[in-house]
Amino acid sequence: MRRFFVVLKKELKEMVTWQTLVPILLIMVIYGFLGRVINQEQKKQASPQPVTVVDLDHSQTSQMLAGILTKVNFKVTTYTEGVVDDIVRKAASEKGTAVLVIPQGFEAGIQAQHPQKVQTYTIMRNFSFLGMQGTFRLDAALNAMNEYVGDMYIRTGAPGLDPGIVKHAISAQSFVTVGTTSAEGNPQEIVNVVMQQTMIIPIVLFLVIIMAAQMIAASIAGEKENKTLETLLSTPVGRGALVTAKMMASGIVALVSAAAYMVGMKSYMGSLIGSSGGTSGTAIQAIQKLGLVFDLRGYLLLGLSVFASIMVALSIAVILGAFAEDLKSVQIIIMPLMMIVLLPYLITMFIDINTASAVLKWLIYAIPFSHPFLAAQFIFAHNFTMVVAGIIYQFVLFFALATAAARIFSTDRILTMKLNTARRGSGLGGWTLQREGISLRIRRK
Repeated sequence: MRRFFVVLKKELKEMVTWQTLVPILLIMVIYGFLGRVINQEQKKQASPQPVTVVDLDHSQTSQMLAGILTKVNFKVTTYTEGVVDDIVRKAASEKGTAVLVIPQGFEAGIQAQHPQKVQTYTIMRNFSFLGMQGTFRLDAALNAMNEYVGDMYIRTGAPGLDPGIVKHAISAQSFVTVGTTSAEGNPQEIVNVVMQQTMIIPIVLFLVIIMAAQMIAASIAGEKENKTLETLLSTPVGRGALVTAKMMASGIVALVSAAAYMVGMKSYMGSLIGSSGGTSGTAIQAIQKLGLVFDLRGYLLLGLSVFASIMVALSIAVILGAFAEDLKSVQIIIMPLMMIVLLPYLITMFIDINTASAVLKWLIYAIPFSHPFLAAQFIFAHNFTMVVAGIIYQFVLFFALATAAARIFSTDRILTMKLNTARRGSGLGGWTLQREGISLRIRRK
């Protein structure tokens, strides 16, 4: 049993090092930060959301319905005249979440016990989980309105009252507004299709980035471990050319991967839009009218953003790979990069970038891997300026990191850089110091 614990102690000393502990602590910090951020954003969403009521009936009943909206956590702005389309566009420009239009003759129809129909315009700016919560609040408001009218019918005790009218006295003709365009359709169906299109992008991008980064880092670490890097650096080829060749080779592979990804995504999204299974024809027409599909320009911008992210990841992987001592240490070295890639995915999936605080917003924009996750949302929202700005930022950062990687390869530090300074025990204990290929063993008494 004693020998077992000796072996167990030896294995724990080799596995539990600061290189393995730092990623674990990093994950704890990231998820703690993410939890606090999401909690703050949920509090923002819990506050009253702005909604515009266009009251064309000017009746006591219509005013009562506006009061019901206030009770279900809406901040109501009422218009009693004006063109509906102009009011909807104004609400969209003023960060409104929805517009409710109460038609003329609404109260008279209710008193005559005839089902009435109102128009609802759901304004979409963001396609994150929190950003889409407002699209479902109008359902709760309509249910509250139907409950109010149903109670009024029951109190009057009118003979021969249809139970269907009591439960569903008010129905909605639903519209969805994106930018300045509105189209009739069920908001929930449209949201589901958009979510299916945007959710697959970060997952595939994460896999492609990690694959490409591990590939180039493992290439450098393997050459250091096999002692072939010294031979490669001693050739008459310039060291700048060597690192450029490595980057170009990995970039070609990344470009092929990105192209394959875009072809697969086009087929996948085409099947979502072209198939009527689970999605009504009205919703499909609304999606196409609102521009919530990728055209040639959308695919081109998204492809450039994805490719720029891959190149940034490769340049970071080259620098991290220079610190890797062998292939075994590559996984530990790449772990921080994986966390950086994963963080914006988790943040942008839950947070509405339009309502986030200024500090959080600039933090998200500063992470280069946030932009492909946001690109699809910006394209759907017709905000192409932000997509182009993100691509430019990514390429500028790539050239800066590639320059730093080239400088590392231009000196002999590429042969001596490492992160492994862990203590290795023996019978008497000791430390191992390594510098420029010279190993020195210091024994302790």
